[in-house]
Amino acid sequence: MNIHRQAEKIPSWIWHREREGRRRIVLERSFVLQEAERIEMKLACTGEVEIMLNGAPVGRVAEHARHTSAFFKVEGLPDRLEPGAYTIRLEICNTVSMPMHPINMHLHDRSVGCIAYISGSEGLWLATDETWSAGDSPAEVVCVWGEEPFGDLDGAPGWFIAGGYGDIATEPIHGVNVMSVNGMVADSDQDGAFLLQGTTTGPILLGEVKARNERHIFYHLLKQGEWKERRTQQRQLDLSRVPQLLLELPQELNVRFWVENRGDTEIGLLWNGAESLQELLHYDGCMTEWLTVPAGSAVATNPQGMRYVRMYVSGDCGAPFQAEIRLEAAGVALNQVGQLQVDQPLMRRIYDVSVHTSRVCHQIGLWDGIKRDRLNWAYDIYLAAKTEYSLWDDYSVLKRSLRELGRTPYGYWMNNLPSYTLWWLSSIWDYYFETGDRAFVLELREELLRHIAWVRANADAGTGVFMPEAEGTYSFIEWSPMAESESWACLNAIYSMTKSQMQQLAGDIPELGIQWGEPRAELDESRFIGSSYALLTSVIGIKSGYVGKEHARRFLLGYRLRDPLTPLSAYWLAECYSEHGMHERAWEVIATVWGTMLDAGATTFWEGVRLTPSSDIHHALTTYTAYSSYRMSLCHSWSSTPVVWIAKYVLGIRALSPGYERIAFEPHAIGGLTAASGVIPSPRGPISVEWRLEKDGRMIKSARIRGAELAGRLG
Repeated sequence: MNIHRQAEKIPSWIWHREREGRRRIVLERSFVLQEAERIEMKLACTGEVEIMLNGAPVGRVAEHARHTSAFFKVEGLPDRLEPGAYTIRLEICNTVSMPMHPINMHLHDRSVGCIAYISGSEGLWLATDETWSAGDSPAEVVCVWGEEPFGDLDGAPGWFIAGGYGDIATEPIHGVNVMSVNGMVADSDQDGAFLLQGTTTGPILLGEVKARNERHIFYHLLKQGEWKERRTQQRQLDLSRVPQLLLELPQELNVRFWVENRGDTEIGLLWNGAESLQELLHYDGCMTEWLTVPAGSAVATNPQGMRYVRMYVSGDCGAPFQAEIRLEAAGVALNQVGQLQVDQPLMRRIYDVSVHTSRVCHQIGLWDGIKRDRLNWAYDIYLAAKTEYSLWDDYSVLKRSLRELGRTPYGYWMNNLPSYTLWWLSSIWDYYFETGDRAFVLELREELLRHIAWVRANADAGTGVFMPEAEGTYSFIEWSPMAESESWACLNAIYSMTKSQMQQLAGDIPELGIQWGEPRAELDESRFIGSSYALLTSVIGIKSGYVGKEHARRFLLGYRLRDPLTPLSAYWLAECYSEHGMHERAWEVIATVWGTMLDAGATTFWEGVRLTPSSDIHHALTTYTAYSSYRMSLCHSWSSTPVVWIAKYVLGIRALSPGYERIAFEPHAIGGLTAASGVIPSPRGPISVEWRLEKDGRMIKSARIRGAELAGRLG
């Protein structure tokens, strides 16, 4: 079965419509065979399952945490079924559901579920979906394949890589560099595959992984626990004589690899994957997984974010082996509309790596990163979405991520952070402003009203203050260290910006029924401008208008880049510079911050950055808030924002009203540029831009949309 099957062919997690309210359920499906077939059934479930075929018991799967993260074969099912009518019945008892925590409360109705499929030798394919019965009602889909908290289950067919939405594709990875090879020969072909040949020196003996004995709030936390356990086991072994291979990918990618065992005996593969060589060599959190490949079989790994991979081949002592390794990149296939041509090499490199960072983070959701926290985080999405509108013509991944977070119940903050609920609301405004898509906004009407009501319930109606300041009111804003008083001021500035956007949304789409009339809180400029303040405190004060133009210009003229810093705050700083007409200073920020990552070998942009050089990226970044050990992602979607700044201020295109009804075209010759051209997506069609400087300094510029001049839409 190939990778291009329709999404409905891939099973979904299903349950009774009452979800956790029904701990005992029966899932049932009838089917008819026209000819005899050899069949196989695999399933995973949050509870104990008794499998019945035409009323006779054929198998049982015990309730266990590990049965939520891998498919298990039903052993008692007949190998062969004759033509006729059949009913498969799953009697399920669930006593322990998936854990819910305020941070994952948007998954509150995914705490129970079952996923299964039956495949036959002559084309039978029966997968769990809404066509199954749940007793007194049709079954309901809990979530699609690949979504949290279950993630990518082990033991799945390779074509499941398409994901529950059916839009993830793979492509071969070319240009892989063999950094070292020991104890075997590794020959590569033009398709990017490697043929490994050698003699195994004996089995690699690994113990049980205890992480699978517990249910986890997120799949990626389960994986991180497994990696640390396996890594500890690996460090206790002497692998110096084991055949091994170290590969460097041309750039960080969401990677899976196929291992085809062409030999006569089973082989085992212990492999490590990492975003950097430091991580691969020194840190316990690098990917560490085990793969068994029977003779004559091919097995695929689940995709993970990495740039380096090391493999150890094991088997019977003295046994020859021959195996082909094929590396593939996985992600949603996106059509890149946004383009840039400039004669400034650094700007071009920053643009291209930003594009790649955004592209690879489009997976089952708009993830913040492809190795760590493969999740929908509201603030990450808010910033990552800004890049969307400058590059792509399909917002399906963004919309499903916004929908998922919107399911957070009343009384909970998205991702357990008040600021993240505010950023989600702002994301809806940005989406509408950039696309003019009223239908999607109206689809989210219930969610918008619910979250606005919860935000307003935590604000003082008289003063307009959000979460009135008191001891212990620290709210996470970003990774750079920030005093409690700063975090509170930032939170209220974000609150003010969000409220203003929701009021504009209410005016444009009155059918939403948004009402939000509290006054703007009075906050003095001194809450945002100070020599010891975090950079983001000052720039959010400027963006929100709490810092007036005079003090904003004084701050911007006097500020010099310094650690601690993140790409998040650096982007906001560049925006503030350009909004105050200081475009060269804005470019200096982008060239310095993103250039620092490129100088360190980045092929995707990072969650954090340190301007002071360090031989160990991960160690240098641990001094930021919240983590006592290495953690920062080296591929983070919120760091792809330079394309936004370039589109707005170099190519010079900005929407002035929702859906690009009116457009500003104001390019600037920044960073020594003498000419630039490019394309920006818009809901009315791609906008092509071109400008050049004449010898006398005059700028000759043009912009066209669908082949027509823009003049009629210029604001």
